[in-house]
Amino acid sequence: MNKAFRDNLILFVLTMIIGWLIMYLVPAKMFFLTYAPASFVLLFWLLILGVNGRGWPVTPPEGFWKPGMNKAGTGLLMTVVWVVLAIFLTLFFTNIWPAFPLFPVGIYFGAMLFMTTLWYTFIWGAYPVAQKSGAVNVVFGFIIVLVITSILWLTMINFHGMPFDQPSFPKGLLGADYLLGMMIWTIAWIMIFGNGLSMQSYPFYKLGQPLGQILLTVAVVILGYLSWTVTLNFLSPSFSFGAVAGSIIGWVLFHSFIFGYHPNAKYIQPKRGIYNLIIVFIAVVIWIPLLKVILAPMVAKVIVAGVPVPPFDISVLSMLYTLHVVAILAVGHSLFWFKMPCSPLGPPIGPEEIPPMEETILEPEVRIQG
Repeated sequence: MNKAFRDNLILFVLTMIIGWLIMYLVPAKMFFLTYAPASFVLLFWLLILGVNGRGWPVTPPEGFWKPGMNKAGTGLLMTVVWVVLAIFLTLFFTNIWPAFPLFPVGIYFGAMLFMTTLWYTFIWGAYPVAQKSGAVNVVFGFIIVLVITSILWLTMINFHGMPFDQPSFPKGLLGADYLLGMMIWTIAWIMIFGNGLSMQSYPFYKLGQPLGQILLTVAVVILGYLSWTVTLNFLSPSFSFGAVAGSIIGWVLFHSFIFGYHPNAKYIQPKRGIYNLIIVFIAVVIWIPLLKVILAPMVAKVIVAGVPVPPFDISVLSMLYTLHVVAILAVGHSLFWFKMPCSPLGPPIGPEEIPPMEETILEPEVRIQG
């Protein structure tokens, strides 16, 4: 076991423990009815600032931090910026536009926001401004993602027949619950094929920009739809999108971002991607029953607190723990806190590039390899 993998594994286990404690100790209604829907906005800003903006305005490479400056203080400042922006944007969404109740409607809007952010970041690679400054990428990404999310919100989702439906809610093409499952599965395929993730856009990056991104967009939507509709024949809806798709999303992220494709960075695509997906599959098979055990106290806590069940059954709790707790902590620590006390993230590698040392650690790419 090389040092980089060992350090990453220790950090990941510590993150799991801290995440479990947060989920258990925070009052249930506060966590599930306030934090859970609002955390989609945290994920939005994490990607816009940390990946698209490359750390702007505080952390490297685009922030004002310079070697010799205090890393912990810098990480704390960036975290404050991140959280404050998330709070203000959440207040905007719930009070100004679209002006919906944070729970439960915020769950649906948040999933749509998250999907669009991932699509822009990992499918389009911040095209066409990826080579511009971090500030330009933050502003442009913010505008593009919110405009597209707003269009999808107004045209695609429909709350007809749901107990919390209101006349002001959109009357789109698909029922809200059906669309939610399809969006989560689409996110899973975005993660599988996205830049800097398992398949690194293979083979679509070979088609160039923007044709590769257009065709990959079509592909992930079709695959998301098929995965959702087919799995509904065999699985409950929450197990399909919560346990299975949620775990796939989490482990594509963990294996690519936290563990740096270990041990597959020595290969190029498509062999690297195929081996990556085998590891993700094995991890998901282990992860789902593991979380059923370690999150059992959360299920009891939800019931005692009178939090609605559904939607918060064990499958949805697993997704929340994986993506909204562990992933946020792990990625935020890596991007904003320099991965202290371990070595910080290094430069990304392309799909046909092999790092000079086997224990090179990778960060997500936001560019399409031409």
